[in-house]
Amino acid sequence: MLPFIGIMLAVLALTLVASAMLKGNASRLAAIAGSAVAAVLAFALLGTVLYTGSFGTGESLASYIPQLNVLLDFRLTAVSLVLIVMASIVAFVTLLSGNVEMERLRVSSSLVLLFELAAIGLFSSANLLLFFIFWDVGVVALFFMIYMLGSANRRHAAMKFLIYELLASLLLLLGIMMVYFYTPIHSFDIAYITSVASTVSKSTQGLIFFVLFIAFLINMPVFPVHLWLPDAHTEASTQGSMLLSGVLTKFGGYGMLLLFSMLPIASAYMVPVMILAAFSAFYSVLVLMVQHDIKRIVAYTTIVEMSIILVGIASLSAFGTAGATYAMLAHGLTVALMFLAAGSVGYMFADRDIRSVSGVVRNTISTTYAFLLGIFATTGVPLTTAFIGDVLIFIGAIGAFGIYGAIPLAALALLGAFLYYVVNRSFLSVKRKSNAVAYIGRSQNAGYAILLFFILLFGILPFVILKLFGI
Repeated sequence: MLPFIGIMLAVLALTLVASAMLKGNASRLAAIAGSAVAAVLAFALLGTVLYTGSFGTGESLASYIPQLNVLLDFRLTAVSLVLIVMASIVAFVTLLSGNVEMERLRVSSSLVLLFELAAIGLFSSANLLLFFIFWDVGVVALFFMIYMLGSANRRHAAMKFLIYELLASLLLLLGIMMVYFYTPIHSFDIAYITSVASTVSKSTQGLIFFVLFIAFLINMPVFPVHLWLPDAHTEASTQGSMLLSGVLTKFGGYGMLLLFSMLPIASAYMVPVMILAAFSAFYSVLVLMVQHDIKRIVAYTTIVEMSIILVGIASLSAFGTAGATYAMLAHGLTVALMFLAAGSVGYMFADRDIRSVSGVVRNTISTTYAFLLGIFATTGVPLTTAFIGDVLIFIGAIGAFGIYGAIPLAALALLGAFLYYVVNRSFLSVKRKSNAVAYIGRSQNAGYAILLFFILLFGILPFVILKLFGI
């Protein structure tokens, strides 16, 4: 098998250098081209794995810290492959369509490429130290996207984001160090740690679990450590919002899947984690229902969805794991679509308040129906990707927790009801008409089309992904 991961990272790194050296639209076009190549390689990797039926033995590129036996080594699993494909699609569309205003093209393009490189590296890391490095690179890239490219209160939102993420990073590093010192042969290798974790005492496992659980919970994010997300989205640029909810939150979701698969003690915390996730879903829906800013509303849908994903992870079942992964794929594509539409509305009307923006459908049919189809996908309408993820999650949850595992379904129903109210009031209503001050270009329509294509593709042909999980 070709060293796909190494080639993808090299392409993104070289394109990042080229994009940072070029100016204006040339920088954006170079970034789009590099990201497109990375996306093609991601799908080539998916096709190779499906054809051969094997994930390969991993890729070791070089010795990184020989004193600690840390290599630049990468591995593929079903979860990491799905998330790499998702991240490559979202990053490409973000570069193509996300900068609606076409402002500060060199800075924005370079930061998106840096974040994409970090995301692909993190999802494929074979050792925890490399995982941590890519985690922090991604956080730094998004911090600067909010701080430099956001709206009026961007600096306050960026600092709030950074404080939470620094706490998550510190806890993550502490947990990784504890794992390293308490394994029989000190190692950061994820496969080795998973194989020997049962030899670590239960009290130590419990402490490691708690530290890493909080770190990943912050990044997902789930109640009560979610407060950074709404502010970050409100002030971030459209590109920042697409990557923040679409990909960065999956850093926490992927880490949570690793945590529950690595430590046997995780089974003792299934029920408390499920209760926390269910409460977070209901709490987020209720808070969402009093919001008026379209971007803030979409931000709270992320907390709801990631809470549902945590329910699937906590079930510790094959269906729950596959469902959580599928739901992360679905959410990454869908929330990127909804933030692209929300950003377009803000650009066209210089306003995102559902109480004052109305009749969007009269100015742009594509944005209206992109947002509406995004709502269909978010609420799990059949033939969308989210439908498959929700079905698998709740099969796993009911199998693990009985009928109580289905309770979070009520949160999804409430979410859908309010989102349909939002689209009817601001997008489809023709009683009042808001005056547009600008119009979107063809690149935004292309972005809608690409994201909708994959939302439907993975919803109509779920066996493509489920084959990776042996389901």
